[in-house]
Amino acid sequence: MTRREPIDDEQECAFWRTGAQPEAVMGRRRILIGHADDAIGSSISLLLRLKNYQVNHASEISKLGRYVESRRPHALLLDTRLDAASHYAFVRAIRNDDQKGDMLILAMSNIFPLDSVPNLKAAGFDGHVRRPCSVWRVGDLMDGHFGRGEDLAILQSPPFRMSDRFRTTCQLGRNVETSV
Repeated sequence: MTRREPIDDEQECAFWRTGAQPEAVMGRRRILIGHADDAIGSSISLLLRLKNYQVNHASEISKLGRYVESRRPHALLLDTRLDAASHYAFVRAIRNDDQKGDMLILAMSNIFPLDSVPNLKAAGFDGHVRRPCSVWRVGDLMDGHFGRGEDLAILQSPPFRMSDRFRTTCQLGRNVETSV
């Protein structure tokens, strides 16, 4: 187990979409995981399934596109390595589609080379987490966004920063590191 000092800016984790409101849960929420590493994508998927989300994982943009069309996910967690070469054309296309434009899209962004927060915002991401990120943090972000988390008040006072969540979870005694 490691202990890291929280970062007090948007570099580690943030939600920044204006108007991103927690939604009341009406049935199971559908989440799509797009991650280049199958083991990591499967780990995140497993955790979210255990939290009663419907989850699909794909490691290629073409498969993600098919899932977006057929499954109509409420959220997309996207490894930026899958879309960065096209300057986030996949994310931009989703944002420009009236039927899909309200989907929550979180970037799982690079540390090296560093994905620029302004570029992620401009592409249409609603927030990001830096890799490596603890799997449980990703679960907590989804729970908070969809109104299922115990710390919902943190999300309602923008901008949400992982450092706030990190301090809260550490105070609750859940300081387990499972890196993604």
